[in-house]
Amino acid sequence: MMNTFTMENKTSSAPAVDRAMAILKFLGQAREPLGVSGLARDLRIGKSSVHGIVQALLASGAVEDAGGRKYRLGPLLEELARKRRDRRSPAQICLPHLSGLVEQMGYTGVFAVIEGDRLRIVTVVEGRGSFQVKAVQGGSIPLLAGASGKVAVAFGAVPMPESLPRFTEDTVFEPAVFDKELEAVRAQGFALDRGEYLRGVYAAAAPVLQDGRLLALFLSMGFQDRLGEEGLMALGRGASRAARLASHELLDWRL
Repeated sequence: MMNTFTMENKTSSAPAVDRAMAILKFLGQAREPLGVSGLARDLRIGKSSVHGIVQALLASGAVEDAGGRKYRLGPLLEELARKRRDRRSPAQICLPHLSGLVEQMGYTGVFAVIEGDRLRIVTVVEGRGSFQVKAVQGGSIPLLAGASGKVAVAFGAVPMPESLPRFTEDTVFEPAVFDKELEAVRAQGFALDRGEYLRGVYAAAAPVLQDGRLLALFLSMGFQDRLGEEGLMALGRGASRAARLASHELLDWRL
């Protein structure tokens, strides 16, 4: 086995800790459990030192006895890794799914959260190519703008407003038409914007849910002449899939 974590010519103010870490890293790379002799040989550490360190690691649960006087990583490390994962923010948890959406569709995507009557852009993943709609990380847009407003109202994050704002000549602002849009959003799991917030820009938004509550949104957008109607529908379906995957991963996460 390649001697990746040799302790030779290494100085430290805590050599016992260095040796323990080397043993853990080596066991983590090993394809099968290892014994004290093998660890001592591959890491160039004295056999008695390895034995003492392994016994301490056994007591803590960092390694476990695999039988035949051989050892493997124990449950402590998995528990620590799980706790580290649980400390991730929702944006960090959702980023791989947002990146996957952008990689698949090619258009800029954002992870956004509701703050009062605004939608704040927390994370931006730029689309492929130079001809992209730009989004500013840390910036915000009106909550009821286009697709994001439909998702926010459809999933109960905000009540239906008495009057709907109009941003362009294509904005859906008639209550009866907007209600039909909301029905489609709930049925499909995504909302579409055909130049309703910015002229010439198509967008799709999908809800990131936790316990049925709207936690955040995925929003992806592109220019109308590049997307077209078929591309917009595909973008909506892609955003919905990515948001569902993110929502599933958030099931065990708590604010």
